[in-house]
Amino acid sequence: MTTAAQTAIITASRGNRASRRATSTLICKVPGTAVRPCAAAGHHTGVVNADVSAGRQLDARCVWIVDGGPRAPRRLPPGEPSCVIAVDRGLAHTLRLGLRPHVVVGDFDSIDAAMLERTRDQWPDLVVKRHDRHKAHSDLDLALSFAWGLDPAEIALLGGGGGRLDHMMVSVTMLARPQYAALPLAAYIDASVARAATAGMDMRLTTDDGNLLTLLAVGGTASLHTRGLRWNLTPTTPLASAASLGLSNELTVPDAEIRVQSGTVLAIQTHGKPLP
Repeated sequence: MTTAAQTAIITASRGNRASRRATSTLICKVPGTAVRPCAAAGHHTGVVNADVSAGRQLDARCVWIVDGGPRAPRRLPPGEPSCVIAVDRGLAHTLRLGLRPHVVVGDFDSIDAAMLERTRDQWPDLVVKRHDRHKAHSDLDLALSFAWGLDPAEIALLGGGGGRLDHMMVSVTMLARPQYAALPLAAYIDASVARAATAGMDMRLTTDDGNLLTLLAVGGTASLHTRGLRWNLTPTTPLASAASLGLSNELTVPDAEIRVQSGTVLAIQTHGKPLP
């Protein structure tokens, strides 16, 4: 049964998400990261949000999602998280990194049950979201959906890479789903950093995240205008879905800019030797 207070929270959260989508072209600079969609005046910025279903208060200013792949994350974003979501076996990675988990999400097919119990004993307010093993969505998808519902100000996805190719492909391209592409989300996967942007959004990419860049259109052809790349793209040269045109580009300035005029794009940065 939903109380009147819970109804008010749910309604406000939906309104915030609608506001975020409507203001996705507004940007604010975060040192050392891409420029992210910024809230308009009066928009909630994730200071404290309620997880209605669990009855907890979660601080959504900076949410880190620790994926449950076979490898622990090797690269961490700058700053400190205000809320950590562990994805199944990601609980072990979270604790190994010295992080305090606030939420655990998954079907728990790879989690250490004794570790989970010890974690619950240490932090009784831990939110545990257990799903059926015959679910229609991956654990990471469920974790991203949970984070999306918190209306966060910033999200970082941490993954170590490795494992099954199909899992990796789905996990990365999932970032380009419309509701996730509109989030202030960066994925730190193995040695790379991936971000998505959809029509009307700007990205500023810094060499701190990698000098090599691949741009991948997802779900259809994308029209871009870039600045600061070795091979800049303009709307007269559309980027077809899954085309290799955007493969292995390079930042030539500390801050490069990408404006997405139509379509959805994944930007994947990696540190490497300068291209010949």
